[in-house]
Amino acid sequence: MNQRSALAGIVLTAVALSGSHARLAASGERHDSRTLVLDVAIDAHTLTLNNNNPADPGNPRRGTTFIVYGTIFPGGTIPSGVTPFDPNAPGSIGTWVCRGVFLADFSEIMNGTASLTVDTTQMFLLTTDRNAIVTEGFEGNVGVTTHRVVVGGTGRFDGVRASVKQETIGVNRNGASDGLFDLRFTFEVKDED
Repeated sequence: MNQRSALAGIVLTAVALSGSHARLAASGERHDSRTLVLDVAIDAHTLTLNNNNPADPGNPRRGTTFIVYGTIFPGGTIPSGVTPFDPNAPGSIGTWVCRGVFLADFSEIMNGTASLTVDTTQMFLLTTDRNAIVTEGFEGNVGVTTHRVVVGGTGRFDGVRASVKQETIGVNRNGASDGLFDLRFTFEVKDED
């Protein structure tokens, strides 16, 4: 795996919810919830690192910013492991956009001393920004499961309340040497009272 693949793999992540319209609830209220699972295939060709010196093999450094895109699929669509899954495969239900900042240097990420590697904002466009969900949170090193906050939504997702678990399920190689990670998001969507 080349440095671009490793870097892109560190930039994990995605979120989308069912069409249920839920209201925000006061702290301490009991909620019933439903589970929704979504898969995201990150497209290696869309990764852009900013304020990053490509000549420095130690990059990215803590503070490097980035943006990357992916494709959203229904949960269970993407197989686990290193696979030839194509982020442009048919069956997409939306576009995932992730922007963030590195919390550790590349060397700390690669040697495993940094468990939390980036802080990101993820936008799930289902299928445009008129029906979107936005999440915020930390992402972990390979093999680390993280939990994210849903900070808002538009259209049918306006006011939705959910918690999100993010897992890395594999890498999409698609015949190229620079594939990126595939992610699975498990949402616990809170129902209205």
